[in-house]
Amino acid sequence: MSERQVITYPDEKALCEATAARILLELGDRLAGGPRVDVALTGGRDANEVYAAMAASDLARGIDWKRVHLWWSDERFVSFEDADRNAGQSREAWFGDLIERKLLPESNIHEMPVDPRTPEQVAGADNRANEDALTRAAAEYAHELAHELGERPAFDLAVFGVGPDGHFASLFPDHGEAELDDEDLNVVGVNHSPKPPAMRLSLTVPCIRRSRKVWFLASTPQKAQAVRNALSGRNNPHVPSSYGEGRQETLWLLDRQAAALLS
Repeated sequence: MSERQVITYPDEKALCEATAARILLELGDRLAGGPRVDVALTGGRDANEVYAAMAASDLARGIDWKRVHLWWSDERFVSFEDADRNAGQSREAWFGDLIERKLLPESNIHEMPVDPRTPEQVAGADNRANEDALTRAAAEYAHELAHELGERPAFDLAVFGVGPDGHFASLFPDHGEAELDDEDLNVVGVNHSPKPPAMRLSLTVPCIRRSRKVWFLASTPQKAQAVRNALSGRNNPHVPSSYGEGRQETLWLLDRQAAALLS
């Protein structure tokens, strides 16, 4: 795996603008040498700021969006209309406009499945029913990955945020999913998430580690301890983001506050 590199920016605004430019340049570079590019996206405040900066950037005009495919590293298992969905937030902040202008085909958007049940069915469901629903949804996304990218799917780029508890994607401390090491398991359902909503879907660590490049972004002093913990070791189930690595490149893109505890 690649060595982890840290790049620090003076503030959150600079971090988000630089990350937006970095992503767009990476897309262009990959398309210059291949037929398509596959990117796994993340959710959260920092990510949405990055997506908004991408939408406003002049660099976006040089991208052949018809050859860009967007995936998600994790998702809240809720209804399509739920405002908490990562895919919905990023669509609003960024790529929805590309679709409306017919630059990016809707078929290139690979959102994780929604919970198809009615609110009444969700409210009345027991733990077994929820587990079954998550298992079906994870299998559905794994099938889509295999159809598009093969049985061992690998992204050109996977972008992640980091939680104050050290989680990334929907892999939470001491919850079990981060430790799964089955190379044939690409997507997992997460029940009883310590962060609401309770049900989520996530890529697994083996799937994430097949990505050519993995980039983390983090800002604010609330993330500083998590960043320090993640970068102080590897494969620590107490700090799931310590598992995140790319085959060719692993970047930690931080603002000065998030990097404050690094030596």
